[in-house]
Amino acid sequence: MIGIAIGGFLGAITRYLCYLLVESKMWQPKAATWLVNSTGSFALGLFIGSGNLPVFWITGFLGAFTTFSTMALDVVKDLEDGKWLQGCGYILSTLASGLLLFSLGYVLMQ
Repeated sequence: MIGIAIGGFLGAITRYLCYLLVESKMWQPKAATWLVNSTGSFALGLFIGSGNLPVFWITGFLGAFTTFSTMALDVVKDLEDGKWLQGCGYILSTLASGLLLFSLGYVLMQ
């Protein structure tokens, strides 16, 4: 349990630092969410593909690093603002990249 808590702490801090980095480059705010979710999907694929399932990394770090809820919030904001194409494109690109990168990580470790 302590390992999961430490992993979660480090994952949350790493996500925050990624947000600061991406926003300092003046990219769209959603780019940071897409980046952490895509990177997290790839890392999860690597772990699952290797058969190595450390809870520190999977449940702790990646659980706190990735964020479905922030992606959902971003999409809802777009839809409320009438930006249907942008919102739908964002959710589709996030899901597609997550599945693709998870699969890539998984296959690389086979």
